Amino acid sequence: MAPPSICAHVLGPVRVHLVGGADLTPSGPLQRRLLALLLLRRGSTLGVDAAVEVLWPGVLPDDPAAALQNHVARLRKLLPDDAVQSVGSSYRLDVERFLVDADRLTDLLTADATTVVDDLRMLLDDWHGPAYSDLDHVDEALAEAGRLDELRLRAQEVIAEARLTTGDLDGLVADLTRLVESQPLRERPRALLMDALVALGRHVEALRTYDDFRRLLADELGIEPSAVLSAHHAALLAGSDARTPRESTARLPTPATTLIGRTELVGRLIEHLEIGRLVSLVGPGGVGKTRLLIELGHHLVEQRPERPVVWCELAHADDASLGDVVAAALGIDGRPGVPMPERMAAVIGDDELVLLLDNCEHVVQPAAETVDALLRRCPNLRVAATTRERLRLPGERLCPVPPLPAADTHSPAVRLFVERAAAVAPDFDPDPDQLGTITEIVHRLDGLPLAIELAAARLHGLELSELAAGLDHRFELLSTGYRTSDRHGSLAAAVSWSFDSLAPDLRRCFSSLSVFARSFTARDVAAVCGLAPAEVSDLLAALVEQSLLQRAGGGRYSMLETLRAYGSDQLRVSDADQSVRERHARWMVEWIEEADRDLALPGRPVLDEIDDAIPELRSALLWLIDHGLFDHAGRLAVALVNYGFLRLRPDVLGWAELVLDRGAARPTSLVPSLLAASSYAAWMGGDVERSAELVDRALVAEREAGLDPVARVRIVRGNVDLFAGRLDAAARWYLEAIDAAGRDPAERLFARSTLLLAWGYAGDSRAATLADDVLAEVGALSTPHAAYAWYCTGEADLDVDADRARERLGRAVELAEATNASFIRGIAGSSLVSIESRIGDPEQAMHDSRRLIEHWRRSGMWSTQWTTLRAVAALLERVGRYHDAAILEGAVRSTHEGHRIFGADAAALDALGDRLRVTLGEEGYRTARTAGEDLDGAAAVDHALRSLRSASGG
Repeated sequence: MAPPSICAHVLGPVRVHLVGGADLTPSGPLQRRLLALLLLRRGSTLGVDAAVEVLWPGVLPDDPAAALQNHVARLRKLLPDDAVQSVGSSYRLDVERFLVDADRLTDLLTADATTVVDDLRMLLDDWHGPAYSDLDHVDEALAEAGRLDELRLRAQEVIAEARLTTGDLDGLVADLTRLVESQPLRERPRALLMDALVALGRHVEALRTYDDFRRLLADELGIEPSAVLSAHHAALLAGSDARTPRESTARLPTPATTLIGRTELVGRLIEHLEIGRLVSLVGPGGVGKTRLLIELGHHLVEQRPERPVVWCELAHADDASLGDVVAAALGIDGRPGVPMPERMAAVIGDDELVLLLDNCEHVVQPAAETVDALLRRCPNLRVAATTRERLRLPGERLCPVPPLPAADTHSPAVRLFVERAAAVAPDFDPDPDQLGTITEIVHRLDGLPLAIELAAARLHGLELSELAAGLDHRFELLSTGYRTSDRHGSLAAAVSWSFDSLAPDLRRCFSSLSVFARSFTARDVAAVCGLAPAEVSDLLAALVEQSLLQRAGGGRYSMLETLRAYGSDQLRVSDADQSVRERHARWMVEWIEEADRDLALPGRPVLDEIDDAIPELRSALLWLIDHGLFDHAGRLAVALVNYGFLRLRPDVLGWAELVLDRGAARPTSLVPSLLAASSYAAWMGGDVERSAELVDRALVAEREAGLDPVARVRIVRGNVDLFAGRLDAAARWYLEAIDAAGRDPAERLFARSTLLLAWGYAGDSRAATLADDVLAEVGALSTPHAAYAWYCTGEADLDVDADRARERLGRAVELAEATNASFIRGIAGSSLVSIESRIGDPEQAMHDSRRLIEHWRRSGMWSTQWTTLRAVAALLERVGRYHDAAILEGAVRSTHEGHRIFGADAAALDALGDRLRVTLGEEGYRTARTAGEDLDGAAAVDHALRSLRSASGG
């Protein structure tokens, strides 16, 4: 790796120069601001929108993106090649090329103070004005400037302390006095000033400095100086050196590594101990309870050095020896005939003391009895304990220890991994792609600190990609841990510590629950474990108590992925493995069939529940297919058809084809419905021809098997004709679907609503009466089916009564958003946009069009995407973007992914083309339209979004 070649100064106005060479600082204010922003975002990318917002906070240029590119190009000419890199449509600095003074400041403050004093002085002497002063209107820069100002103060304190250590006292009191005056409420400068005065023999002034500070704190904040500064003062009064280090508390372990991501939790623990006298840190093995207890102990010592803090490790204690182990930690000898708890209580008496008990879970009963006896007789004793389950004592305050957040590359879990990896691989310096891999690793390890540390330690012999791939066998991969800890010798050992102490019935239940891929209810557990509901509640409560399950809200329970993997390993080697997995798969079939029926009922967020269950359902489907249970697999896939349609999930609808392809003995009675689901999936992907082929095969299968007509097959077949403009044929299929639905009210409503589309597009007078009947049936229901009905009534009204159509479509969007019916939200929104494009507010129409285009792009549903783009072409003409409109018209006409354009839509598109030809002239129109015909779907979408952004000013 080449050394940095560019020095960058952000401590004040931005400046850059080659190392030992020429000044490269831009002369223009916008380029300096851009450079400052890139330096602020170093290590990450800077998007176009974010850069434009900072460079032009007031009035934007006519083409902001082009203006930004111009300034980037100018900046690149000033800097060495590739110093400013392009990442897609964003920019970033090559951070390896830059030596930034702010980073240098941070590095110096983590080094030995006596070796960096001169460097710190030089850095502070070169600091003129606020950091990032070129970005004084940017919140992110102001926050960073505030952080750097704090570092400046720390640097001044480090320099002063180093001068005290080396005896460089000339002018030190004056320097510290100025620092105290600038930061009157900051304690560290006061302490250093006291030390400097003492070093010069000016004890009276040192005492006065403390008294002045104590009065100031009382007047301004109503608090007293810290225990450390008070101890300085007490030592002065006693005539001793205020800088004599205090004696550390015996038996409290000193951690070898920093604690990451737990600052808030440590503060909460301290608050708990101030309010109560017993705090229990609860959580699963490997979550970091012991490390947190050690940190708590050191904070308590720092706060009140005069109060003893005693550490007691119970990992090797048993029920009989626990009292002796605690007494030994306290330094208390036993007495013949005196019970140990009574002996300890007599010795402690009224003394102030904090007792830290680590690993109570395997001796929870004697630990609870001992703590209870001590707390009752020792009024100034406080106890903090780590345990998998609570002690269940009066006044006990629980502090659950959660895993570390692992959501993104800046999360504590990622920082922990990187720091621990650097310890075994000193050159480890992950780039953005590697940080993404690390984020995935720590997420899969549930943010468990032990698992993360063990994984990071493997980088001394593995590549990061190998480590990520090995997580499918995490207990073998993370089998080498700490030689000095039996429990933390490996990830499996840490989890086994909890599992091995369970009763046999709890072990069986815990292992069985590993089949769930998501959270679960007591009803789910009863089905999978083959137990009565009454038996399940006690088992779940016990597993929660043991920190092996967590309550997930709404009557649900969840299991950490690491615990799930361990349970799965235990289940795999048990006799119950296949029976548990079969019960799980069969239960998921029953569950999704019930959920599908409940879609038509108000008051339950069924689509959201199915969203959460998709991993579970996929697991069940694959198990059923692999074990030849094709009838059950088919039932599961068919029960997902409504969900897949309403939630825009062609991938889930595609499960039906998987069942058909994999089944040697196919579920004959379900073949038509499975083919209809596959037809839906093809249509959503824009393959209208395959959609028609699949539904025709469904009709053939239905006839050959002599099955009763299937309503959904006829609805899908009618859709094929509807999209081709064969409206009469489509209506006939929908009428057949209504008859086939029989007494199924949800299917019948769906068929009747869809019939409205065919009659409405055809201008059939029966549409108005049917719309009234459908809305009367729906009433005030808030369901996905109701949202679909409102959409169809509004769609049928588009060419009849635009205002009424707008009202009905708006209601459809409202219900779709309330029930999370993505397809209805998008397609009703598209129709609303078409109205706004013609007769409404063009600015609102452009805003909504951009949102809808992104919606359809995310879902991959090209048939509705092209319908939206058709409306956008008309909208662009309306706002004067004639050339852009003609290009988009050409793209819409040439695609084979969308519906055939017919009826009023075809007439409207032809009229648009005629108007554009007149406006642009024959040659200009033909050139633009030909350019559009060369665009594929993705390019047409990009063109539409660019045109809309330009038309709306950004």
